[in-house]
Amino acid sequence: MTTCYQWFSFPSEFSVHCPKCKSEARCCKTAWFRKTEDWGTTDFIISGQDAFEGHVSCLKCSFTGRIAIHWPQDAYWKCEVKGKILWAWSLEHAKVLLSYIQSSDRDEKSYPGYLASLLHLPTHFKLASNREAATRSLNKLITSKSLRKHH
Repeated sequence: MTTCYQWFSFPSEFSVHCPKCKSEARCCKTAWFRKTEDWGTTDFIISGQDAFEGHVSCLKCSFTGRIAIHWPQDAYWKCEVKGKILWAWSLEHAKVLLSYIQSSDRDEKSYPGYLASLLHLPTHFKLASNREAATRSLNKLITSKSLRKHH
């Protein structure tokens, strides 16, 4: 049987912290990995390990190299919402998550290119009781990291 979980995939490019300067770095995965039980609470793994290899290019210090990525711990765009980590692959993805969480109709199809990630967004972040906290955390994340880029 085919389910949405079988066609859900990690993007080819995403943001992580630079291992040298801790600024935003773009990363491309270089090794295949498989998904464990729950997208929202476990790591992506390769060969039984808790990491996968990625090629990193820093946007600030120009560091380039291959490093072990521990997802979502190494995600650059992440924030806490009532004890759980909400992460995004990029600034654009963070803005989509903010718009989606704020939306009253929550129509995933209204966000082309992000449908699969929204279908897999853990319920914790979609609960009405967590909407204000998620909105506040995402706004703070987007504002603070965007300001750092311009300085």
